[in-house]
Amino acid sequence: MQNDANMLQRFLFDNLPIRGERIKLTTSWQEVLERREYPEVVKKYLGELVATAALLSATIKIEGKMTLQIEATGALNMLVVQITHDGGFRATATYQDDLPENATFKELTEGGRVVITIENARSIESSYQGVIPLIDDSISAAIERYFETSEQLKTSLFLRNTESTLGGLLLQRIPGEMEDEDAYNRVCHLADTVTAEELNELDTQTLLYRLYSEDDIRLFDEEALHFHCQCSRERSIGMLKQLSMDELKEIVAEEGKVSVTCEFCGKSYNFAEDDLKEIEHA
Repeated sequence: MQNDANMLQRFLFDNLPIRGERIKLTTSWQEVLERREYPEVVKKYLGELVATAALLSATIKIEGKMTLQIEATGALNMLVVQITHDGGFRATATYQDDLPENATFKELTEGGRVVITIENARSIESSYQGVIPLIDDSISAAIERYFETSEQLKTSLFLRNTESTLGGLLLQRIPGEMEDEDAYNRVCHLADTVTAEELNELDTQTLLYRLYSEDDIRLFDEEALHFHCQCSRERSIGMLKQLSMDELKEIVAEEGKVSVTCEFCGKSYNFAEDDLKEIEHA
């Protein structure tokens, strides 16, 4: 595996009703950081949410996108990751200026909630949204509780992020008989021993053999993940259409232009006086 790999790979235990996924994000995560400057504590938790969303992305069975969002009244106001069925993702965060660097995740996200939204591009009827209060000490604990309470699926996340790489494993108990009900705990205990170095350097087959040499595991093909922002000039015009032409003309008269800046990638779309007709007739 290349050190700049950006991938998700699914696997299945042949003799146990347990599925899993492994992700690794390097250059795609760096693209997120190159576009927006964040304090270290924000990078940490936004990286964990990106890794979590990437692991959950295999649940997108439709042509659409999943949004994983944390909203809070604490100093870390919002974390948002959007990922599409073809592996394109983007992420952003909003926070208070006096963000305490040494605060815990629970303190930063006081009064928060986790929102998971799956949108079908072809049918709004098959879209879905789940919401749970955020009372947990970590992002992984919040997602594990979400799946156990909302989906009745025992799920475990193991995140091993470094400054340059996001890495993680997901394990999930799927419906089916299991002779030894402690087998899931065994599998999770072994996953918890994985190091960031192993997730960064080893290919998935070698990694799984080190962890589960006594189990038969079926490994599926890698799926590529990549940074992709969905902003565009056309979307910006759609936002500006919410203002009246008089308001837009006033802004242009004062500023020389009206601008829309993407909160995800930081790109600005500028509209001068000559562009107002394009907005008016869009």
